[in-house]
Amino acid sequence: MRGRDRSILLLLLDGAADRPASELDGSTPLEAAETPNLDRLAAAGINGTMHVADPGVPLSSDLAHTRLFGYDPAEVPGRGVLEARGFGREPPAGSVVCSASFASLDAATGSRVADRHLAVDAEEFPALAERSGVASVDVPVVEGCTVEFEYTWKNRGLVTITADTVVSPAVTDVDPFEAGLPVVASEPTREAADPAAARRTADALQAYTRSTRSALANVPGPADAVLSKWAATPTRVESFRARHGLDAASVTPKPVLTGLARTLGMTHVEPPEGYDARADRALDALADHQFVHVHYPEPDEVSHAAGPTEKRDELSAIDASLSPVVERVRDDPDLVTVVTADHTTPSTEDVVHSGEPVPVTMVADPVRVDDVEAVGERPAARGGFRDVRGRELLKAARAAADRVMLDGLRRTPAVRDYPTGEVRPLWPQGE
Repeated sequence: MRGRDRSILLLLLDGAADRPASELDGSTPLEAAETPNLDRLAAAGINGTMHVADPGVPLSSDLAHTRLFGYDPAEVPGRGVLEARGFGREPPAGSVVCSASFASLDAATGSRVADRHLAVDAEEFPALAERSGVASVDVPVVEGCTVEFEYTWKNRGLVTITADTVVSPAVTDVDPFEAGLPVVASEPTREAADPAAARRTADALQAYTRSTRSALANVPGPADAVLSKWAATPTRVESFRARHGLDAASVTPKPVLTGLARTLGMTHVEPPEGYDARADRALDALADHQFVHVHYPEPDEVSHAAGPTEKRDELSAIDASLSPVVERVRDDPDLVTVVTADHTTPSTEDVVHSGEPVPVTMVADPVRVDDVEAVGERPAARGGFRDVRGRELLKAARAAADRVMLDGLRRTPAVRDYPTGEVRPLWPQGE
């Protein structure tokens, strides 16, 4: 007998997981927040903790989401391409694209990074790129190679390398990702499949970075160099629909995740202003999609910019908007709801992300409800949902949605694990 083919709603609280904070009497921000709606979901479902990758591995949001959407990161183009697609650009075939940012350098050395963020009026940066000449540079060390910078937002942009010869994304970052460290000389990685192409690309990035320092020294402005990272080359990936049998939508304001959604063939839904409107938009998307991802980047952003008390308050504000979601979960037996984070973001220490597991809640009619009654890292650890990794979460949600086929059955030439009507019948209809 077939199941009910339930839809899946994934509420993704970016970086919501954290470490205990003395300012919160030893609680984490999520544990200390006022979360009556998330608590209701926890009490109605099964809870647990999840290592999105291997234990102890800190993840960026794009690599975490790639796994949570059921893909190996090796299948998906790197972040440079995802950011480009998030801003509506399709990089040229065969090019290498890097995420990049304007940065200032230490005045005493001229070689160490002073400030990677440059929180000044963003309108300065596109004009600065044009005035300084960093927007397009011929790189004489690599014949036929051009490096272009295109401004995107804040102090950031895209560096695109095109050449008459083959170039490769298998190069190290120029951006050290921390203030006080030297700008890095890009080099081929040891895993480069084409070392010669990687060498050309690294040489081009080195030459381009030097040229940006020289160019920016001649114009007034807050920046001293353009630093690149996350090199990638454009590729196509099996669609989310083909892999999971679900028409999917992603409600996210974050460009890199917009690019990931577009790369996987998911519908990108631009969230409106305000948490209440975002929750409503997500519920509306369920009318046309069987899988809806709703992204809240704010806990991660507040964690980086402020501290545990502010993060607690931001999580409380998100929770206050979720009443209609809870009502929908309560009234709709054909909905599977998952609440989790993509990584841990410590708000108490000066680290980017950390490798602790994140809490997970799943609510659906078929789940084995446990005794957990509140959301949080330590309450979740006492729940009944165990031993799951990031790439397995969607499969578990699909199982609760009765959208996973009995292992070993083959209805189509391509091996699929979901029920599908896209088969060639032996007898045509009506015969």
